Amino acid sequence: MINLEWLRTFSAIYECNSITEASKKLNMTQPGVSKHLSALEHHIGKKLFDRTTRRVTPTEYGKFLYSQIDNPLQQLQKVEYYSGQRAKKRRSAISIGCTSDFFKHELMNKIYSFDMYIVTLFGTEKELIEALEQDKIQLVVGAKKHDIYNHRFTHIKNEELMLICSSSIKPPTSTSSEKGDIQPIEWLQKQTWFVYDNELADIKEFWQATFDEAPKIIPRYVLPSYTSIVEVLEKNSGFSVVPKQYCKTYLTTNLIKAPFKFIQPIERNLYYSYKPKNSSLKEIHQFIDEMKKHNINIP
Repeated sequence: MINLEWLRTFSAIYECNSITEASKKLNMTQPGVSKHLSALEHHIGKKLFDRTTRRVTPTEYGKFLYSQIDNPLQQLQKVEYYSGQRAKKRRSAISIGCTSDFFKHELMNKIYSFDMYIVTLFGTEKELIEALEQDKIQLVVGAKKHDIYNHRFTHIKNEELMLICSSSIKPPTSTSSEKGDIQPIEWLQKQTWFVYDNELADIKEFWQATFDEAPKIIPRYVLPSYTSIVEVLEKNSGFSVVPKQYCKTYLTTNLIKAPFKFIQPIERNLYYSYKPKNSSLKEIHQFIDEMKKHNINIP
């Protein structure tokens, strides 16, 4: 899981174009800043900056990473500011975990008004499950139900999965049968696919519900968020399966499209999850109540 402080340090280096200036901005030592950067690069397996004696220049991946974390980090700074302004008041504290997509679309611009101290960690659902089990966080927000550990689940909302593609792609005409339209499955499986993870969880779930069989797909690209997948499909040719909430604006403006119309929507549930035996149940229920108060649980 990515340490939030590594991302803060990376963002400061990116904006200052200098490790020295970043250390001043963060009130850290230069070796400390370099250590954070090295740890982040090692974790993601990518070089983020080209270094010279006078300055650092972001690599293409560094530019991409900054574009993904800039807004979430700004919102977290608002959380810190809001908490600092009212520090004299006694508040509950909680550590939550969620994906960057869920934070951007469901929590951003709302969470900083919660009357709590909140620490937020980003990660994949698999990473968040492990973090919860290891007590690194107290609550996972917006994940699917699992049976790996004895975690408790409370429903948040349903989300609809959609098959989407680039607007330039022209699908073949479907045929019909007594059961309805039969989509050109073989044609779909030969296309370029952008996916959220190598396990193809979204595609498998969609494919099984829609075609009643397992997909035979080898993904070309694995991207770190649903948002980035949708943005890529706007400018590149390919397909993906993503939750509707992350692509509906792009569909409305015809930047991407849904190549086929399916009679039955494919839905799945999202949950809060937490360990049933812990000392933070009061804070967990308070957070969930704040979510309900702000109507974040309404699809």
